[in-house]
Amino acid sequence: MTRNACLIIALAAALVLPSGLSVSLPSIPAATATTCPVHFLGLHGLNEESDLRSLPINETWKTFESAVAAKSVRPIRNLISFPKVTTQEFLAKTWKSRAGVEPDVNAGISAIQRTMDRAVRQCPSTKFVLAGYSLGAWVVDKFLLTDSHRRPLVLAAQLYGDPQWNDPGKGQGLAVILGRSLRTPYPPFADRVQSLCNHRDPVCGTGYRAGTLDLTPRAVDLQKVKCPSSAHCYSGRSTTRGGQFLASRANVDWNNRAYRLTCDDLVSKAVPVSVRNGQGDARGGGIGDYDHWQVNIQRITRGTVPRLGDVTAVLFSCSPQPSNFRLQELRIYRTADGREVGRTPTFQVAELSPQYQPETVRFRSGRLLADVKFYGPGDSHATGPSILRHVTWRWDGSRFVKQSQIDAKKPDRTELSTQRVTVNGIGPLQIGMTRTEAEQAIGARIPEGPGGPDCKDLSIERGPEGLLLRFSNDDRLVAISILSPASISTASGIHRGSTRDEVLTTYAREIKEPNTDELVFTPSGAQFQGKVITFAMDDNGKVDRFVAGEKKFAIPLPCGSD
Repeated sequence: MTRNACLIIALAAALVLPSGLSVSLPSIPAATATTCPVHFLGLHGLNEESDLRSLPINETWKTFESAVAAKSVRPIRNLISFPKVTTQEFLAKTWKSRAGVEPDVNAGISAIQRTMDRAVRQCPSTKFVLAGYSLGAWVVDKFLLTDSHRRPLVLAAQLYGDPQWNDPGKGQGLAVILGRSLRTPYPPFADRVQSLCNHRDPVCGTGYRAGTLDLTPRAVDLQKVKCPSSAHCYSGRSTTRGGQFLASRANVDWNNRAYRLTCDDLVSKAVPVSVRNGQGDARGGGIGDYDHWQVNIQRITRGTVPRLGDVTAVLFSCSPQPSNFRLQELRIYRTADGREVGRTPTFQVAELSPQYQPETVRFRSGRLLADVKFYGPGDSHATGPSILRHVTWRWDGSRFVKQSQIDAKKPDRTELSTQRVTVNGIGPLQIGMTRTEAEQAIGARIPEGPGGPDCKDLSIERGPEGLLLRFSNDDRLVAISILSPASISTASGIHRGSTRDEVLTTYAREIKEPNTDELVFTPSGAQFQGKVITFAMDDNGKVDRFVAGEKKFAIPLPCGSD
């Protein structure tokens, strides 16, 4: 069977800017250049009257404006007006009213649509970036999910403190626990949406018991919101990170640009393909004995590679017509300017070409990774490939080369809720493991998530609620965190709710009290050197949460906290 014959078918509490601060919004100019400006649309949060007086939105705009201007991209900010909703109104409407805050959310969506339409009339190729804070994040969520006509014009969206936040391993937003969830994967369209939720932010809910209707703790915390100390205030590193994320997507519009492809070496010389909204055609000479190639972008993911820096990988699907097969091609580009740096080599197989699993293509620890399904002896074109393998590529200084290709194992899933925590890990999870090794050890995925400059706290897919795994940015498991509502204990029986006296008695001379809020267990054995368990105490002198692992990382605050 030859390759050409038959292959593969198939957006909060009140935030007030310092007095005297003003923002000048330019009107949308008529198109006078071949390149349209990128428009920034900000949507304010609860208790806020407009995005002009929203600290997170203003800080995000300033970072975005500075970053894209350095790349000769012309940014414009638009005022988006929709109703002010107070925290009390939000809770009352969401809990008691059948319509809830949907009319307010829909008003925000209509404002986005009017602004986009006006800008596109002025310059047809205009693109947009969105920033949504609190209630404004909800507006962005619903807009992206429901407006398929305008959605392709959005390069990226940044969300803060979203009531629709939904991560069962970390917490759920107010909209979710009050039955107003949009009931879609969160965040929507993750390839171009970044969502940040601070620990104990009462609106998005990370750190609160997921799935419960007891709103008392969160209602109390909502009344305490005062910036900049509240968890629902996003400023500094958070908004810098958000603005930079939007800028990275505006510098290059990966879904609307020209590429050069070979249809996975179907031809020896790459041919030009103009892609619009993620789809394109290759025609003319140089494409073999075909009328045209149908090309689709299946995955866009960004990462860092040694000696290359910030790069973006794009996975293409190519279907020569007329034919009944489909091929894939994975190419890597510099994120800042879109220049191609290389591609992964074609798999040299005697059988049908293997299939990349698009959602698994990612960068980790300076490597490019993907799960790929290969055809086995009993597999056919109709049934599809059955052999799943984890494939890793590295940059050797001039090209991407395959580093490893490992058959995916399916070990029995480990029930970690019954395991006990030590300074060395929990159950089969050992401090020092890579994320891939950890996933293989427990038989479950550990999905990517937001973090800080040194680490990230990740939950286990369908894992115990309140158990977080802390990975350093070089992909090592460095600590285990036990938060509400987890009842997991240490090897010595200390758990959330244990008293200060119980902790002091249990660990005797190996405990330190650096302050009234923390107790640090530092085992004396040489084999435990550099590892500790830090217990964070609540106002009643009981353990609220604890973190075990490397001393540098065993701190009770979440990664990325300001």
